[in-house]
Amino acid sequence: MDETTHPDTTQQQPLDACVASWPRLEGDIAYNHLVDYHTYNTYGAYNLSAEEWDNREMIYNFKNNSELTDPISHQQAMEKAIGLLLPMLKTTFGELLSQLTLVCIPASTAEKTVARFEEFARLVTGDTSMDNGFTHVQVAVDAESKHLTDQPLYTIDKEWFKDRDVLLFDDIMATGGSIKSFAKQMTAAGAHVVAAVVLGKTIGDKFAREKQDI
Repeated sequence: MDETTHPDTTQQQPLDACVASWPRLEGDIAYNHLVDYHTYNTYGAYNLSAEEWDNREMIYNFKNNSELTDPISHQQAMEKAIGLLLPMLKTTFGELLSQLTLVCIPASTAEKTVARFEEFARLVTGDTSMDNGFTHVQVAVDAESKHLTDQPLYTIDKEWFKDRDVLLFDDIMATGGSIKSFAKQMTAAGAHVVAAVVLGKTIGDKFAREKQDI
């Protein structure tokens, strides 16, 4: 769905109740993640299980910003991500899911944003009847060039987002800073941010944690 009519704001309280048990970021933003993303250990090597390696590879290929990621690998990673996301959303929101608008937090450039999220957003919203906010958030200034201008990174269609219940999605989260910053911009645009979901949440030095457990 991609309509210009605004959803009924009376749905906000039930939607918030759906994510009441989710962890919260500072600023009271509910969030959840699909897989753990393990970082380098202290010695620059990995000590991961086969599943943890697979999750790293999935996120790497989903990001689709490397010459080493071929179209087939990206497609497979995207399909796996969708396969993890849809059950979570349908279980969490049930019949209220169609009241949400999906907004993927843009990547550092417009080109990367399209490569990473355009098809993903189309498929997810097509399966769930959520509204697709992809074309209503544009990268105005590439992050690499931000130091050259005072312009905001994004342009957000305030008229379209006014009073919408928004679910944010991003590929990876470390501290949650990007989510909090983008959520503030969505709120300023008149949207109600219900929650955020990330494909992978960064997990710290696994090797160091295991050493502490010995």
